[in-house]
Amino acid sequence: MTLVRIAWLLPVLVAFACGKDDPGSGGSGGPVDCDAGLVACGQDCVDVSADPQHCGGCGDECPAGGSCASGQCVPGCPEGAVLCGTDCVSVESDHDHCGECFSPCAENEVCGAGACGTSCPDGTVACGADCPQAGIDPLHCGGCEQECNVGQTCDGGQCLCSEGLVSCGPVCADLSNDPDHCGECEQDCEGDAACVDGVCGCPEDRQQCGDECANLQDDEDHCGSCDNACNGGGQSCVAGECRCAPGFAECGDACVYLDNDPNHCGACGDACPGPCGGGECVDNCDGFPDQCGQSCTNTQTDPLHCGGCNEACDAEEICAGGDCRDYQLAQCDSCPCDCSGNNICCISPQLDAAVCVKADECGG
Repeated sequence: MTLVRIAWLLPVLVAFACGKDDPGSGGSGGPVDCDAGLVACGQDCVDVSADPQHCGGCGDECPAGGSCASGQCVPGCPEGAVLCGTDCVSVESDHDHCGECFSPCAENEVCGAGACGTSCPDGTVACGADCPQAGIDPLHCGGCEQECNVGQTCDGGQCLCSEGLVSCGPVCADLSNDPDHCGECEQDCEGDAACVDGVCGCPEDRQQCGDECANLQDDEDHCGSCDNACNGGGQSCVAGECRCAPGFAECGDACVYLDNDPNHCGACGDACPGPCGGGECVDNCDGFPDQCGQSCTNTQTDPLHCGGCNEACDAEEICAGGDCRDYQLAQCDSCPCDCSGNNICCISPQLDAAVCVKADECGG
């Protein structure tokens, strides 16, 4: 039996833990509140069970041509094959999917012409327990286990590009929308430019800013307009406006982390004569794992000192286990909570919320 199997494994999502008191008011970009069934990936609410850009977890993008089903990347199939679960099969000849998906033949039977039998029908060839028509079977094209690629069809025992596609080396490309073969083979659209009607350019939801296509709604370098950059260290672009990232407070024209900012300790304008830790002025940082200047901190979870002093995370990330990570809010207010798959649920001190992140350890 021959199957075109998925080689794309879902990365394991892991989450981190700790907790803290309310970081204070004044922030304009708190954690995203998503509807049931959606999770927050940065500032967007997405369905990780079906979104090919976030398949199974934030940032887990499926390869080109694939789709997302039940949080798992699945491939496209050559013409004439069908997707049964996560496998492309020919139901005309597949012993485990004979006639239809998940309809196996008995152990001593073979499958040919979509039906189980004791021997291969006339006009087919024996490929183990599969009896394909080698002239037209996309998974046994011209012979056993000669599989056609996505975008190809089997005609006369040869894998040929399907109607509307052009052969560009081993790939069948749609020259009207393929960014790697735009208008002609090997004509590559640079960066994240799209191919529209055979011409490279930005998609409808992007704006040409220099040599890149920018989403002015959430691009921190081009927020609202080209080259309008948000300040680093706690500011993100939301709906075309620079706002304080979740967990940060807006103090004047700055986004600050009230937990350990000595000039805004616990609240805007509350300056400390010495260090700040846990949102309070302290005499020293003896009760904290780390100290960065006058900030008493934990470099395992501090978004401005992640893994080391002055190692700041991007606005759409949080610090987990000493590394900056993409995250998604858990579906519960507290832990334990199902983060899907093999993930664990923990509490983010930055967001004061249950989250799931990709990390090897929680930090705390």
